[in-house]
Amino acid sequence: MHLLVAGSSSGIGETVARRLVGAGHRVVLMARRSAELRGLADELDPEQNNRVICVPGDVGHWSDCKKAVDEGVAAFGHLDGLVNAAGAWVEDPLDEADANDIAGFIETDVAGATYITKAILPVLRKSGFGRIVHINGLQGLIRQRPPVLYAAVEAAVRGLCESLRWEAATYGVHVSLLTLGGVANTDPDDTPQNKLRHPERGHLLNRGEVADAILYIMDRPAGVNIDEIVLTPLGQKF
Repeated sequence: MHLLVAGSSSGIGETVARRLVGAGHRVVLMARRSAELRGLADELDPEQNNRVICVPGDVGHWSDCKKAVDEGVAAFGHLDGLVNAAGAWVEDPLDEADANDIAGFIETDVAGATYITKAILPVLRKSGFGRIVHINGLQGLIRQRPPVLYAAVEAAVRGLCESLRWEAATYGVHVSLLTLGGVANTDPDDTPQNKLRHPERGHLLNRGEVADAILYIMDRPAGVNIDEIVLTPLGQKF
């Protein structure tokens, strides 16, 4: 498959991109940090065999999303799907959060998810097939506690996926939501799970386990939609 991975310069997005390329997929790398993105592209496709291209950009900007899709189609001939791992974070209580930080959070996680999806949909619709996967946080599903902004943003992405699933099915496009509990973003992506612990939240997932779930979704035959996978470490604590 030919896939666009948004938020692929580090963290979960980087691991997903690595795993997809390793599995034989062609990948468009998109993220804001151009130096890291180009370094990853050089590493994953050192012979420049058109397996990977990088398109630096911000999912919160419509023009960047359109450019990533257009350049992906120009390089690979077509695109088959999207993995959106781009995300920001504001943990402050709502009454203390900076308004500019809130705007940036919403721009990346809500507007960005919408823009990058809108940008790729016409390409997938034209081919009559495609897969879109958005990575989301557990508080979009179980809204039991702060941070309030995180719960609100993740709930918005959930709404996007759950509604789009029905709309996109009419032209052959599959929409999935990967909802995650605690993930160790700074440890090596293959660190054994029993060695990953947060002092307050307990066990954590490694990024390789998240990538496994993405590959599982992408490998399903046409006509099989994975509505949602909820992936949490054993004994997940909020």
